[in-house]
Amino acid sequence: MIQLVIGAAAGYVLGTKAGRKRYHQIKKGYVAAVNSPVTKTALNATRRAIANKLDPEPRMKEVRNLRTDDGHTVLEPDSD
Repeated sequence: MIQLVIGAAAGYVLGTKAGRKRYHQIKKGYVAAVNSPVTKTALNATRRAIANKLDPEPRMKEVRNLRTDDGHTVLEPDSD
């Protein structure tokens, strides 16, 4: 929602200063950049990286050759 407001305000200001023709050029460039496959790939990679950092259940792996006396397995965070 905040992106919409900022985009609308920026478009209005740039459009009034540069004229309608320049406003449409700027809008066309913005739409092309937002819909670009490169932008979508970068956005998905960023979202994945953030999701991996904020994972509420971190992936764990078994520590080999290390068991407790009562037979429990020892786990450590997976570093992938």
